[in-house]
Amino acid sequence: MAIGYGIYFGFCGYLEWKYYVKKRGKEAQWKCQPNRHLPRHLFWDQIKWGCIGLVVTNAVSAAVATHVKCGGFSKVYIAFGQYPWWWWILQWPVIFFQQDYVTYWIHRSFHSKFLFKHFHSVHHRYFQPTPWSVTAIHPVELIVVQLAMVTPIFIYPVHWFPFYALALYTYYHGIVQHSGVALKAQWWQPWQPDCMFHDNHHQYCHVNYGFNCFMWDKIHGSMRKIDRCYSENTDSWGSGRPLADLSSKERYREIQERIAENPIAYREQFNPYLLQ
Repeated sequence: MAIGYGIYFGFCGYLEWKYYVKKRGKEAQWKCQPNRHLPRHLFWDQIKWGCIGLVVTNAVSAAVATHVKCGGFSKVYIAFGQYPWWWWILQWPVIFFQQDYVTYWIHRSFHSKFLFKHFHSVHHRYFQPTPWSVTAIHPVELIVVQLAMVTPIFIYPVHWFPFYALALYTYYHGIVQHSGVALKAQWWQPWQPDCMFHDNHHQYCHVNYGFNCFMWDKIHGSMRKIDRCYSENTDSWGSGRPLADLSSKERYREIQERIAENPIAYREQFNPYLLQ
């Protein structure tokens, strides 16, 4: 609990202070949606749900850790030399990509009509996400995701250090991806999408389902396309509506949505989705 809430209030509080407080009035320099802010009542709502979500994730983590510590079945090992050195290196990408690919499909499934309405819609109240949105998720959905995250330790040998390091990496980038700040992935992270990728997901809803890898969306056709319109009312499977099918009123609304995006948040330093 101390670690979970410490990172939540420490790192989220730091980003809130650095950008939303110190740079207020200069949103065009740093914010993904510079002219839009989360309403005040939703700001406090996300913190409430975020704290509830942390109770759930921490409880599941504690239960699994206790199970392992007390000798319950798992493939976790402590000694560095217990398995070959090449497996100690290889398990980093194996754990990471397994977790991310499974959570991609969990996330995408929660955009189906029933699961979205009853569970995932809680998280999509925040059309302009902030760092505090990271765990503002329905507890049922969080439990499913958390259980998926721990499955590697029951399938193949997992050293405790890579597992914990990757958990912290995922938590860190979960906060960054929800920050609403125009931060970019580092040069050594070719798999990692920029913050604008997930900000698009909150703005347009049924698109860009990936977390720490954008390639799943590319492979499975759910990455945002220039000639498609996405919203909470479009196809939940991520295909969107062709722009040619929009009425003049809908097209105008789509143009305004795209104008609301900050061009500096994109890697190219311009908005590739702008319409004439």
